[in-house]
Amino acid sequence: MDSDTILSFHTPGREGPRVTCAPSPVMELAYAQFYLQRRLHHPKGFEVPWAGPLLSADPDVGSDVEAFWAAHSLEGPGVALFVLAARYGFVYDGDPERFLRELPQLALRYARDGEHLGATPSGAEDPEQLADLRRRIEVLQDEEQALALAALLRRLWAFLSEGWDQHGRAAVVEAVRAFDAEFQRTSAVLEALPAHHFTRFEHLAQSIRDAAASARVAVVPLWLAASGGFGFRVDDVQYVGYGLQSEHVFERTAERVGDVARRVKALADPNRLLALALVSTFAGMRPTVGDLAQQIGVSQPTVSGHLRLLRDAGLVAVEKQGNKAYYRLEPDAVRALLHDLEETLLR
Repeated sequence: MDSDTILSFHTPGREGPRVTCAPSPVMELAYAQFYLQRRLHHPKGFEVPWAGPLLSADPDVGSDVEAFWAAHSLEGPGVALFVLAARYGFVYDGDPERFLRELPQLALRYARDGEHLGATPSGAEDPEQLADLRRRIEVLQDEEQALALAALLRRLWAFLSEGWDQHGRAAVVEAVRAFDAEFQRTSAVLEALPAHHFTRFEHLAQSIRDAAASARVAVVPLWLAASGGFGFRVDDVQYVGYGLQSEHVFERTAERVGDVARRVKALADPNRLLALALVSTFAGMRPTVGDLAQQIGVSQPTVSGHLRLLRDAGLVAVEKQGNKAYYRLEPDAVRALLHDLEETLLR
């Protein structure tokens, strides 16, 4: 499945809310900055719909957020905004302003509380993630730095808020309604989440089950995510964010994979692939069916069947002169197939 941006982590702590589901502009913004930074480091990942228009309107906003952290020797996206918003009650605010205004105080408060990133969902210590969170919190304890980051985030939200106000909020409210209806029907958080989202994957699903058993799950449908999202625990509350387009992304992925599989199938037989290789190798000699059959050591009808499948896949073309048929490679089609296969498997 295409996947734009996924993050997961866990912090220990105290009592949290019951199972809730509501829009969260604060988490939308935190996700947007996380996605933009991750996009810089993983440019082949899935492109969310808003990224192109944003970077056309403000080409430097993503790199400016990255540069802010890089100036403190911190590379790539971090989870500090998610942790601070979750711990101190900003998840379900109506807009991000209060969170951005109080960002310097939140970092100081977090440091005073003395609680830090603990274990990953697998239960193993993650020293690198812990050190990264601590360092980012230290940076934001400096009021000047926290205000500088808040200004960058306001700049990002200034673009995103128009779409959020016009389309996003209503879409998320509808997703909340659908989640609540399914949760009321099944009493199971996992069953109420999209079927083809990574929140159903076992490494996160078990954390959700464990949290739901004690009624400590906060669900956040994300308009700004496609199939990405988040799954993390702060203060014994499991936060689950899922992209509203996850089902559509899955359907598009399945359709694309089906097309690629059909074309790849044309290469699945060794003799057929050898025939294609010989057509390419001896392009200047314009091989016929008989030539290929002799080279491979099989009958002409067998080679004709192979070539028919290669033609159906668009990988070879035929030129007829009299009663002779000469085959040639379609290199652009071969390149397109290899490109599509790479795009499907190596995101």
